[in-house]
Amino acid sequence: MKSLDISIVTYNSAKWLDSFFTSLKNQNYPLESINLYITDNSSTDDTYKKLLDMKKLYGESFASIVIEQRTNNGFGAGHNNNIKKAKSDFLLVSNVDLEFEKDALEKIVAFASSDKEDVASWEMRQKPYEHPKYYNPVTLETNWSSSACILFRRSALEEIGGYEEKIFMYGEDVEISYRLRDNGYRLKYFPKAVCWHYTYEVANQVKELQFLGSTSSNVLLRLRYGGIRAIGKGLFLYMGLFALPKQIESQRWKLLQNLVDIVKKASYFLRTRKKRKDIHYKFLLWDYEFIRDGAFYAYSNSLDTMPLVSVIVRTCCQRIGYLKEAVASIKNQTYGNIELIVVEDGTNDAKEFVESVQSENIKEIKYVAMPKAGRCVGGNVGLQNATGKYIVFLDDDDLFFADHIEVLVSELEKHEEFAAAYTSAFQVSTKVISKNPLVYEEKMHDVIYRQPFSRCLMWYNNFIPIQSILFKKSLYDEYGGFDESLDNLEDWNLWTRYSMEHDFKYIEKTTSLYRVPYHEEHTQKRQEELDAYYQKAVEKQRNLKVEMTPADVVACYRELSQSINVMTVSREGVKNVIARVPFLYRFYNFFKKVYHKLRK
Repeated sequence: MKSLDISIVTYNSAKWLDSFFTSLKNQNYPLESINLYITDNSSTDDTYKKLLDMKKLYGESFASIVIEQRTNNGFGAGHNNNIKKAKSDFLLVSNVDLEFEKDALEKIVAFASSDKEDVASWEMRQKPYEHPKYYNPVTLETNWSSSACILFRRSALEEIGGYEEKIFMYGEDVEISYRLRDNGYRLKYFPKAVCWHYTYEVANQVKELQFLGSTSSNVLLRLRYGGIRAIGKGLFLYMGLFALPKQIESQRWKLLQNLVDIVKKASYFLRTRKKRKDIHYKFLLWDYEFIRDGAFYAYSNSLDTMPLVSVIVRTCCQRIGYLKEAVASIKNQTYGNIELIVVEDGTNDAKEFVESVQSENIKEIKYVAMPKAGRCVGGNVGLQNATGKYIVFLDDDDLFFADHIEVLVSELEKHEEFAAAYTSAFQVSTKVISKNPLVYEEKMHDVIYRQPFSRCLMWYNNFIPIQSILFKKSLYDEYGGFDESLDNLEDWNLWTRYSMEHDFKYIEKTTSLYRVPYHEEHTQKRQEELDAYYQKAVEKQRNLKVEMTPADVVACYRELSQSINVMTVSREGVKNVIARVPFLYRFYNFFKKVYHKLRK
């Protein structure tokens, strides 16, 4: 097993040391291959004494434990002190307020060892709260990485000189990420390696050091990596903090002290500006990347059982580039018991690729080539071949984020009263440059639907993108598959039938994406196709029958009213939304009349 160095910086961290060392000692990774380098930043509690006790207790288990106490010059400076001593190819920078899952080190070192030389770092996934920043679901590349728990290629750290010591704490991880990229390196997120990071005692907690450190660092990073406009926006944002409601004690005075510090450091950051002109470094208000819904979605512990999940991928028309990306996002799933079913409509071009797919979490692979028959037939062929307890669709141009199946299965296993669960999804406006090879640009990421489940709302409008929902196979067994007379909106019809007598659970977390055309003419053509099928789909809805008591009608009216109010804050806004959708207008007024009659 490869030698591994671990860098730890402590400051008044005594309460975390026992659990940290216990989780480290329980790793599958051989301890005799691990060197621990620990810098204590002059703790005022008994941290340093406990570290020395830990060395006596565990010293013989590890290859080495080196402990040094220094003046507190910040998080980055402490790790730089450790980096100078490190000797192994890989160095793990880690907080001590976390615990590793048993296979975390083994998985991340193995993944890094097989990766390309231009990848400089691999960030672990944090639980119970995953960092919500965007990453590429196919390549796992990210624009910046948190340093709470991250594996570095040591040679890359030495090349760039380690962390920026003029950033005391918060923001130093973004800066080193940007500097690595500025030197030609790529960064990755590796969600299959997990640590439990107890950084927040309560969700949405505001910590003073984080509030002050992250805002001042943002301005300094703009000076080094941003253009004139980004720098100006940063200064404007910072001055706006003085008008904020109170977040911390003596807020304005401390912000003023921070501002003085920014002015002192400004010339240094301007003198050491970025080298590369071909890389765009993001600044999105106080963030550095757009974020996914669910920042404080709390993951639970691993499932006791892991039921089989069938993932059905429909493809056609020599779209092998799209298919490879979709399958890559399935292989990246953190869920470990998947049945992959690929149905190719009209050709068998994908056969060789599908048969070559290998992944530890995909337990079985089925490939079906069929004569050209359309999306609905293809979907039904997939459903007929599915043997999992749960089923999810992934069309070839859509993608899962790594936790998609894990989140959905976990919720359904905990809440057996629901027949399906769904999450929010990015709608990605995509400019396709070439299909073979597949080259595209993602222009915009929007979450269009954040709609809690409403049976009445589902009756007139689909708010669940097809790849975002996981459902019990028993629904298919009871109600059948797609209506094969529909070439579009077939999923709306399916969800309507499945939800007539069963409830779905909504999880407000973005775990997938679906693509739409970027060019206006393509968007218009797509919309025209959907509009052409809308009336046909509505007719299908009219053929469905449901029994409702008067109380059910009242509840449905209220549910529909509440759902509409989510979309707008004013009564006039509600009327405007309804007026633009004729079917909704008729549907809403029907229930309104029934509701008022019952009230009388």
